[in-house]
Amino acid sequence: MGARYILALVLMIVVMIAWSLFLAPKPNEMPPTEQTPVASDTGETPIDPTTQATPDAPDAPISPDLWTAVEESPDDAMVNVRTDNYHIIFNEKLAIARQWRLSHFPDRSDPANAPLNLIPENALNCLALRFANSQLQLDALRATWKADKSEIDITNGQGKETLTFTTTIGEKLRVAKQFTFNPGTYFVDMAVTFQNISEEPLLMGGTEPVNGYELQWGRGINADLLPHEKRSGKRGRRVQEGAKAYIGEGKPERQLKSEQALATVLWAGMDSQYFSALMIPDPQLAATYKLTETPQANTLTDINVTAATDTASLVMPSFYLTSEQKERQSFRLYIGPKDDTILKGIEAPNTPESEESPVRLSKIIDFGFFWPIAWGMLWIFKGVHAVFGNYGISIILLTAFVKIVSYPFTRKAHNSMKKMQKLQPQLLELKEKYRDDPQKLNRATMRLYKENGVNPLGGCIPWLPQIPIFWALFALLGSAVELRGAPFLLWIDDLSAPDTLIELPFTIPLIFTQIDAIRLLPIINGLTTWLQQKFVGNMTPTTDNMQAKLMQFMPLIFIFIFYNWASGFVLYWLCNNVFTIAQQYIQNRSATDEEEVAVVDTRKRNNAKQK
Repeated sequence: MGARYILALVLMIVVMIAWSLFLAPKPNEMPPTEQTPVASDTGETPIDPTTQATPDAPDAPISPDLWTAVEESPDDAMVNVRTDNYHIIFNEKLAIARQWRLSHFPDRSDPANAPLNLIPENALNCLALRFANSQLQLDALRATWKADKSEIDITNGQGKETLTFTTTIGEKLRVAKQFTFNPGTYFVDMAVTFQNISEEPLLMGGTEPVNGYELQWGRGINADLLPHEKRSGKRGRRVQEGAKAYIGEGKPERQLKSEQALATVLWAGMDSQYFSALMIPDPQLAATYKLTETPQANTLTDINVTAATDTASLVMPSFYLTSEQKERQSFRLYIGPKDDTILKGIEAPNTPESEESPVRLSKIIDFGFFWPIAWGMLWIFKGVHAVFGNYGISIILLTAFVKIVSYPFTRKAHNSMKKMQKLQPQLLELKEKYRDDPQKLNRATMRLYKENGVNPLGGCIPWLPQIPIFWALFALLGSAVELRGAPFLLWIDDLSAPDTLIELPFTIPLIFTQIDAIRLLPIINGLTTWLQQKFVGNMTPTTDNMQAKLMQFMPLIFIFIFYNWASGFVLYWLCNNVFTIAQQYIQNRSATDEEEVAVVDTRKRNNAKQK
């Protein structure tokens, strides 16, 4: 297989790197949306109090003196909620979530391995309400909330608990947010109750019937950085993250098409590499989706936050409340890992037991173009993991399976390369004869191949079945939460991250990577690439000096290319090299035995003729 074998590897790596550099979305690169100015630290896009009108006086401006928004302060009282799966900290005064830590998923960039917090420090809209009625919104910005509990702990087998925040807005509206926490789950039930406490009917909405109020989440979601990303200040390329909404068809989108703007959404929220924060409305509410992008300073330099300008909102239709009337609306919140097994069990709130209301949360998992293969691989990985308890063994067995399946192609390519090796003297003669006429050289070369039954692309045939495997594994390691933090053995403690044997006290910057630690797996992979050249490369001697020099440096180049790649992917490549060397050794021994048998048969025939 020779040089073509190595060049096939190089071509695949170049394509993957090119896709990562030029085609994959950048961490903070999102399609443009309508931007709104920022005027306060609350994270809201404020209404201009000097120009907005009230429902009672459409043309009357509101005095700026009447508008003083309540802001967060260090002295604010906090409400802590702990379950087996998460720890939430609410700001009582604002009735918003300030931290949402996942107990079973450590922050990989934190030396203390504290539980990962999905809410960024500057995200002040997580579970905030925003009213389309401008007067209500101005009053809501001045309102403070009160919680009925200061702490909830159901980590010791207790039953579900509730937490209720209440406030009065403008002496007209009483609002309650009630959260129900269920032990052993990642979802939280939320109910918002509105009561008109005035003597006049109250419009819960603005000028558009579809916009009554918004339930928001944002801005952004924490990025779940790897240690080397945090040290370098540069995030690796990932699939598109940020605000997402799903209407029941197609795939989740950050920005819905114009014809889908008023479509009822099944859910909306924020999406990151391995985790999501999703809000699921009661289907009877006919909620729509709104994306708000809020420009802010340090967005491009803050790598800790994914989609730092995005706020995803569920928009509920407007409605009237008569005097003393109550309206209760239900939601379900899922803030946790993008685990298909868990996501498939989540239903919309108020779903009757006799009915199914699929919200298809699994759609938030995106394995890219080769998703069918990726899902199949994940199913196999889980099955092997159930037996051996190690995803690294799953990768090794997958590599062996692929090599066994592709062995007929490999053997055919080996025979083709053997024939090409015998044709080398004739190819050199043709090259010398037609060195001034490339077209004639090409025709003569192809004619020689045809006459001798040689396929010039035979060396690449074994790689064709593996291309989808490479891409699918690449997607799995970047999106499957099952592989996040999955250890293999010894120093390889996370298959979705580069292996680290020793951290260096300094960083060596290179063109397309950087070295801040000693990573043994890429080095071993480079050595096996060199051995592979010794076993495979001699099959097709090259006459191109430049190509020969490139092949000599290829093992070293591979070390740097793979240096900061996920150790699971490098493990796959390393095993592929080892199995290829073994395969080639067996084929060489088989070919030698066949040649020896042929020589013996020839001698016997010659001896028979002499007699």
